[in-house]
Amino acid sequence: MKVMYFHTSQGNFGDELNRWLWPRIIGNCISGFGHHGDTGTHAGEPNEILFYGIGTILDDRIPRHAEKIIFGSGCGYGQRLKTIDHAKIFFVRGKHTAQALNLPPEKGLTDPAILLRHFFPVVAGQDRTHEVSVIPHYSSVKGDFWKKACDDLQLNYIDPRSTDIQAVVAEISSSKLVIAEAMHGAIVADAFRVPWIAISSVKETNDFKWRDWCESLDLRYNPAHFTAIYENSAQKRFKEGLNTLKLKLRKHQLGRTASLRKTALLSDERILSSHLRAMDQHLEELKDYLHKRGLG
Repeated sequence: MKVMYFHTSQGNFGDELNRWLWPRIIGNCISGFGHHGDTGTHAGEPNEILFYGIGTILDDRIPRHAEKIIFGSGCGYGQRLKTIDHAKIFFVRGKHTAQALNLPPEKGLTDPAILLRHFFPVVAGQDRTHEVSVIPHYSSVKGDFWKKACDDLQLNYIDPRSTDIQAVVAEISSSKLVIAEAMHGAIVADAFRVPWIAISSVKETNDFKWRDWCESLDLRYNPAHFTAIYENSAQKRFKEGLNTLKLKLRKHQLGRTASLRKTALLSDERILSSHLRAMDQHLEELKDYLHKRGLG
């Protein structure tokens, strides 16, 4: 069975969770990893199963005739699908994805990244060392404007391009507040009971996937909007001056957001725990299904 996930050469924490999490849960069933949308990585054994776990990857780039397992993925990018052929669907990210695929609402559970709770402790409030951590979207970090703003404001900057999963989870879980443009920054924060505030500064922010996940935990997605800053790759003097002004504005916006702790979100522990128990049950069903298929 090959685990399929979205891959970017820059690195993206949320997608790289697939390479860390699934080998620890169903590792003996995994033959390799493939990059979603890259037809060259779909090739394998004729009867190889493709596994879709964490990510917004339920779109028209999924090989139609390949046998597939869907275990928590969501819709949101690419051409919207109405159905997925030749697929064993355990659950999807949320009710919006379920509706898009004409699935029963109960199939919209939540994001499988909450399974990280089985591998890392929830840090007690008094032991959290970062007052505020910021994890932007990986597409918005060129030019280091987020890092510069965080350094000036003495906020903990978390690079969303990191593939060191344990280090990123540790930084998030040891924070008292997380400001997240990267959705899996918010998902991990919520899983480890860290209040979080959603922000958006780039067009790559996908409202559908955020609502899909948030509403799976009875939360409302209402991000704080930041002014976009783009890298001055052409080294133009005017652009440099404009970015200097935008950086000042970003620091103001970030400082203001960090002060609005009362607006931070955190799902009800009872809802999260209920979803985790349901996911664990699906995990047992998955293992049984794979065993019957001669895997594991």
